[in-house]
Amino acid sequence: MTTETKISSLGRYQIEDVLGQGAMAIVYKAVDPRIDRAIAIKALNIHSGLSEEQAKQFQERFIYESKLAGKLMHPNIVAIYDAEEDQGISYIAMEFVNGKTLEEIIQKSVEYTPAQKLDIIIQICDGLSYAHKHGIIHRDIKPGNIIVTQDGHPKITDFGIAKAVASTTTVMGTILGTPGYMSPEQITGKSVDHRSDIFSLGTVFYEFLTSEKAFPGKNLTEILYRVVNENPIPPSIVNPGLQDGLNDVILKSLAKNPDDRFQNIGELEEVLKHIKANRTVAFSRTKLLFRTGEQIILQSLFGKFYEWFGNRIFSMISFFWAVIATIVCLSMIFTQSNGESKLAKALSDEKPASLRMKLNVPDAAVLIDDQQYNMSGPILEIDSISVGEHRVYATRENYQPYETAIIFGKGETKNIDAHLKLLPVEIPSGVDTSYVSIVSVPAMVKVETSYGKFLGYTPIDSLIFPAGKYTFIFSKEDHLIKRRDVSLRKSRLTRTDLTLDRMRGFVSLEKVYPENAYILVDGKRLNRNYKENKYSLDVGEKKILIHADGYEEWAKNITVTAEETLELIDSLKPTYGSLLIKSNPSGADVYLDEQEQAEGKTPLQIDGLLASSHKIKAVYKNEKKTQTVKVAKDDTTESAVVFSYPNGFLELTTDPPGADIYLNTVREYGQITPALKEVKPGFYKVRLVHSKFRKYYEITVRVKAQQATKIDYKFE
Repeated sequence: MTTETKISSLGRYQIEDVLGQGAMAIVYKAVDPRIDRAIAIKALNIHSGLSEEQAKQFQERFIYESKLAGKLMHPNIVAIYDAEEDQGISYIAMEFVNGKTLEEIIQKSVEYTPAQKLDIIIQICDGLSYAHKHGIIHRDIKPGNIIVTQDGHPKITDFGIAKAVASTTTVMGTILGTPGYMSPEQITGKSVDHRSDIFSLGTVFYEFLTSEKAFPGKNLTEILYRVVNENPIPPSIVNPGLQDGLNDVILKSLAKNPDDRFQNIGELEEVLKHIKANRTVAFSRTKLLFRTGEQIILQSLFGKFYEWFGNRIFSMISFFWAVIATIVCLSMIFTQSNGESKLAKALSDEKPASLRMKLNVPDAAVLIDDQQYNMSGPILEIDSISVGEHRVYATRENYQPYETAIIFGKGETKNIDAHLKLLPVEIPSGVDTSYVSIVSVPAMVKVETSYGKFLGYTPIDSLIFPAGKYTFIFSKEDHLIKRRDVSLRKSRLTRTDLTLDRMRGFVSLEKVYPENAYILVDGKRLNRNYKENKYSLDVGEKKILIHADGYEEWAKNITVTAEETLELIDSLKPTYGSLLIKSNPSGADVYLDEQEQAEGKTPLQIDGLLASSHKIKAVYKNEKKTQTVKVAKDDTTESAVVFSYPNGFLELTTDPPGADIYLNTVREYGQITPALKEVKPGFYKVRLVHSKFRKYYEITVRVKAQQATKIDYKFE
């Protein structure tokens, strides 16, 4: 479908006029003759270049996503009525909105008051929040996909199209989305959730409120680089009249890390409503300003100062005062409490920059300017790199090279995820083709055929490969090699999932004291091979704990080598505690840890015991009781033994104390109040006699087993 192609109808809809045209679609104004309703039709121009099977897959996906989006009924979302294909054209029939896109409004500088702009922004949030609550992510939020009606009501369009197109454009090797409005995770190919829409929304708000793009650039590469690596000029600097609070809201929405943004549209909408009501919002503008580092501000405010204001129509006087205001602002911002200028410190700081680069292949060759680094793993770390712009180039046979330019500031650390794209395998003429996808645990497993043909490193997604029968060999350093026979059928996708086991080595504690010591890894006890008296561990560097009850743990860093035994030699330091043993009735003989000789009679305290588990045997009148007790380190652990016929207790107190005690008229010599008497269960006549008082106190009470009967008397 081209601009010259003229069609009069799609399905039952009669085409009246062309409303707009882009690289991937044409929008028509049409009429639904059944109900005589004006509608808009978006016809997608994406079938060209697709195979018959890919076109079919796209059509199915397109219809599915459109049905999901068609369920969205909200005043700030363009309603979808129908989705079909006709004349080889996939199209959507949707609500006709009489208005202008936000893109047209920004380009033509349509006048809105700050209050009207804020109201439009809040309505957009409301519509997008509704879609997110129904599980739909837009993926292509931009000014051109927001239509504002003549009475100022915005409507979001193109729900569902982005995801449908994504399934096809990925195969075709093109980037989905609009540069400058895509989130960093979209550009770098990471997983995308609803917070990606929040970033895109932040770029739209930025442009709507400042009339400048958040991430300008001369070409696609520069724009995408800025989105991923650079922060925008604070909107309050671009538009000094920006309502208080909006600067911080936009910067938070544009955070590179999704975890640093608003976590849902509802949060963003709530803050905007507070700003609309002139209520203070809980943001620190200074904190947001400095979170990305002073050098970004310096670069933004000085290196591109003329560009900010050159794009606007300023009188010379306004420009002069803008310069003066900026210098004063910077002076205040960068001055510390001790009077030292942060600005001067940043300019004079000679600390070098550094780079941490993560690749999706472990053996790529990396060039930084003219210096080559041969990788032996997926991560390259350079601790010192000069300030300024550097060209980074990564290459590996069978992969499309990765190339980018990075600007390093003083003391700045750049973290880069470099993704090399796997090139398709050359298919000889006359040979049938198939598709293969391979997912592995762990990732980055090398895949090749038994005759040495390299496929790539996992994950491999829909790689075109000659049809036929193969033996695939899967390998990774420190892992066991795995082979698998596969049959790749003509024009079919074959999916392979596999797990590679790590190679293992051994650790011996045969020369570690005590003999019952064992190994803990990540808090879990390892199983020992008792036949060989060894522990089996994955190869590599490990942090282990050697543990034995009653001894100090021994933490050790070790390196486990495949099929080799690491023999450890050491003695653990013992720890001690105390054990207090009581019984009912008291007077039981106590035997400790299977010893034949009693330690003494209860109640009994034993000090200096190894702080571990101990077996206690208590014997009272030929009755035996056993317990296992864990003695705590540097503490006293209590243990109680109750026999078959336990005693009760008399708890006797008087005011004043010092009364003699008589039980059943017999004096308890050597005992005066207060006292706790252990007695057999039954009835007792208790008499309390005090030498300072003529009258005594007498009462009959019942004592029950394992219970204390309390008697408290005040002499007068």
